[in-house]
Amino acid sequence: MKVKWLVFWVLLVVSSQALALTPEEIAWKVYHRPQGRDSQAESLMILINKKGKQKTRQLKIFTREDEKARYTLIRFLSPKDIAGTGFLSIAYHNGKEEQFLYLPALKRVRRISGSFRFHRFVNSDFIYEDLERHYPPKYHHQLLREEKIGTTPCYVLKSWPKKKKDSIYGYWVQWITKDGFLPVRVDYYDRKGRLWKRFEAEDWQKIQGYWTILTSSMKDLKKGHQTVLKIEKIIYDQGLKAKLFTRRSLEHW
Repeated sequence: MKVKWLVFWVLLVVSSQALALTPEEIAWKVYHRPQGRDSQAESLMILINKKGKQKTRQLKIFTREDEKARYTLIRFLSPKDIAGTGFLSIAYHNGKEEQFLYLPALKRVRRISGSFRFHRFVNSDFIYEDLERHYPPKYHHQLLREEKIGTTPCYVLKSWPKKKKDSIYGYWVQWITKDGFLPVRVDYYDRKGRLWKRFEAEDWQKIQGYWTILTSSMKDLKKGHQTVLKIEKIIYDQGLKAKLFTRRSLEHW
């Protein structure tokens, strides 16, 4: 009887190991997590300095995905000093990314590339790199552990760039929900291994069948500054046209 139980236990362990996801598989599941064919969101961006003073911006966020790429368009509506500013990101499925910023005062589109990817996005605590999709083969991945955030089971995944030029960060650690593969916390470390920034999701829900972060923050722990993003309304799969996600559309809002 003891031998039978030992055999059963060994088979159970081997089976569970076979079913366990590798770090690379987890990274790919985050990359490919269902986000709808398209979406349109009405959002707020709240900038909070170390003294607690706030500045609020209204914006709309549009996304679309096809067989070629995933597209994200952000358009600021208010206040007056940023209204009309637009941002277009195109994440091709082969790992290539393109980003464009439209500034109404200059009436032209600027391509975001090179070291400018490490600049702050419209003076928020996000940099342009943070808005990229992070193609898994460009990074090393290590599964550190599994633990819960609140009552939500998560994978804790460490990632770092294979090429130094691909990131301003030394590495980052993500807490990824097992149900939905949604990164609900990310700690960013500088190249000296010091904790620099922290992204945290405070509220996430399933809307139209898609896991969606409704309230989140990016905190610059060195400067004591943070940016809060709140989605007030979001609609998925409404058939947004491809022509919305072009440089021409960015210029002619």
